Amino acid sequence: MTADKGAFRYDPTFARELSRIENGEYISQCMQCGLCVVTCPARHLMDLQPRKYFKAIQAGDKEKVLKANTPWLCTSCNLCTVRCPRGIPIIDFMHGMKKYLADTKGVKVTPGALFSKTFFDNMISRGRLWEAFLTGMFYMKAGPKAIREAMKMTDVAIPMVMKKRLPPLPGKAVKGKGDLKKIYKKASKLAKEGH
Repeated sequence: MTADKGAFRYDPTFARELSRIENGEYISQCMQCGLCVVTCPARHLMDLQPRKYFKAIQAGDKEKVLKANTPWLCTSCNLCTVRCPRGIPIIDFMHGMKKYLADTKGVKVTPGALFSKTFFDNMISRGRLWEAFLTGMFYMKAGPKAIREAMKMTDVAIPMVMKKRLPPLPGKAVKGKGDLKKIYKKASKLAKEGH
């Protein structure tokens, strides 16, 4: 164990805390076989591939777990869950982890987290995705450096707009948008109550 400002790096209470999030109790069952890694289409982009992420949780390496982009890059393709010999609901845990990270104070907002939040806000407000608005809002929230990076991609964006693959104007919002918001509020309330 290495000391960091007088505290130990590994915190066994952290692993117990994460076992209480949705499907968190399954993480202790991970046997590190690596099947989740070989099937994950986003593994090459992750700071910690799923197997290593679970190992860090089991070890109580809080700093490494909180900094990793792993949950934010999970595409929910379900390949890992299908291949897991222990039947661990990996994508369900990743969804629970996103919520945990979003609700935890002091956790740095990663680009993946910011994009997920912007995407969600766009869906809840309209009931349907408007890609141009989503992209613009994401880069605006990410700051000046990100906007400069976005401007370098106009050679891709302009042809997409011209070929109607990236509509500059929003499509119609879905009917029953108010019902969608009610469902979300009810689900949030149930989640807070621990259901």
